[in-house]
Amino acid sequence: MMMPKKKKITILIVSIIAILLAIAITFIILYIQTDMFKSDATLFAKYMGQTVENIDAIYQEIETTNEYEERLKQNKYTMETEIKVNDTEEMGTTSENTQNQINQLSIKVNGQVDNNNQYNYQDISLWNLDKKVTELEYVQKEDIYGIRFSDLYKQYIGVNEEDLKDLLETASVTKESEISEDILELKSIFQLSKEEKQLIETKYINIINSNVSKDNFTRQKNQTIQIDGKNVNANAYILTLTKEKMNNIFIEILEQLKQDEMILTRIDKLQTLLENYQLKQENNLREVFAKEIEEQITEITRNNIGQEEVKIIVYENYHNTVRVMVQNPEYEITIDLLSMTSENYIQISNQDKTTEKEQKQVISYKKTEEGKSIIFENTKNGKTTEYSLSIGEKINGDNCAKTIIAKYEDDSSKVEATIQQEINIVTNLEKEVSFNNENLINLSELEEQQTQSLLEQVSRQVTEKVTEITTNDIKIQDLWEVLKVIGLIKEGQTFEVVGVTEVEKNRFNSKFEILQGENLGSEEVLNLINAIKDNLIDMEVMSNTELKLKLDQFNKNDEIVSTLTTFIEGDKNRKYNAKIEYDEETGLVSDIILSIVEKQ
Repeated sequence: MMMPKKKKITILIVSIIAILLAIAITFIILYIQTDMFKSDATLFAKYMGQTVENIDAIYQEIETTNEYEERLKQNKYTMETEIKVNDTEEMGTTSENTQNQINQLSIKVNGQVDNNNQYNYQDISLWNLDKKVTELEYVQKEDIYGIRFSDLYKQYIGVNEEDLKDLLETASVTKESEISEDILELKSIFQLSKEEKQLIETKYINIINSNVSKDNFTRQKNQTIQIDGKNVNANAYILTLTKEKMNNIFIEILEQLKQDEMILTRIDKLQTLLENYQLKQENNLREVFAKEIEEQITEITRNNIGQEEVKIIVYENYHNTVRVMVQNPEYEITIDLLSMTSENYIQISNQDKTTEKEQKQVISYKKTEEGKSIIFENTKNGKTTEYSLSIGEKINGDNCAKTIIAKYEDDSSKVEATIQQEINIVTNLEKEVSFNNENLINLSELEEQQTQSLLEQVSRQVTEKVTEITTNDIKIQDLWEVLKVIGLIKEGQTFEVVGVTEVEKNRFNSKFEILQGENLGSEEVLNLINAIKDNLIDMEVMSNTELKLKLDQFNKNDEIVSTLTTFIEGDKNRKYNAKIEYDEETGLVSDIILSIVEKQ
């Protein structure tokens, strides 16, 4: 039986439409899910915008707690922690030195925690080799917080939670929970919603797109690049512009940043948070932000001449952005990103090519199954300094061994702080501390005058203990030198003595008050110099017959000691008068006036 001609045509038309529809659907799927048929400009924008998403994904991964940490919140556990610092000077030379007294010290912390029952006990002790120097115990039991200086008192000094805030404000201390709240607020300031990320991505990439044509974009397939020591095969999408054109885009982006309310609102929130910690600046952060941008625009405009090529290159591997580079004759910026099942890696480097000797800064973060690390390197004039923090964990059932290493290293020095920690989830806590009338003085139950008197007494005795420790076990000068090495203080910067107690004042001043005298012989003056050598920082010539020797509680100057010794030894027949002067603010001896006695 033959099919009517009209029906045949209808079926043919339907078949053709179905085929065309299938092709169209296939094309749409390919366009959406793959990079086939997309222009170089479209792909450049796609993978450039993906950079923000990838960085945020790694940030979210950093913030995520692991399964073991989640278990700690629901179970009882114990902790044993040891903290040590090792300082090495003149590394790799015959003068290599590890004799800094700081290397002999360690801090040991033994703790028990039961979050479900609001219990936290920490025993913190300072050790000098095998000698326990001092000990502090902290206990939180339900709504009472207590501390005990174990080598000074038998009782805990405690306070109810409702009164803790007022007490800490009196002592200019912020409660731990409030710090945690502020940290969470700080994080929220810099967190962006999906819509905000999309808005930023669209806004700033559109600035680029509106200033360039499709002829500025090119593509290079199957490029091999190296990231974190691994060879990565990638496609490169390249935007090439002149230096002048690129700078014009930068200026437009900066102008947009200056008025971007999404950014400015976050700066205002940060300003409020800083003011809570009394870190208010003369100008608020919004004004500082605007000023910095204006200075950048001025600097770019001043140097906005040149037809040299500038390139922005985006590298993509299996539809994921793995590198973004900005190549300029004056600088090169690189962002590397790897996100795999067992490893996350991000590195940002900035290389300045304008200086006589290149300068480069590199910051990298890496997470593997073994742990996490973050490293900052700065290379200048051929010398590299490195700051690093690594956290390693080995989890075995209910037990976790954690090692945290914070390190500073340059060509000749290394300072390394190591924290070794053993954490064990347990069924029961042994020797749990309970407060009672015999072991607790609760400040919440005392009158205000009694509380003030008790705190003043504790403050005096603790200060005396600290003075004893810094005299016998910790040389402040050694600590000061370590801080100088790692760059936390500048060369030539000295300690400022604030709030010196009578005990400290008397202890310091008595060393010098006995040195006063008249008609002292050269041998006596040399003994005087030997007695003050650890505190002599400078010498001022007042006249032909008078010197002012300047003293400091924590610093010294060996060169001045040597010069003064040579001067005294130059004429052993001279006689001298020595008298001391005091600092008006601290009451400490600040100077010794050494006068030559003129012969009659």
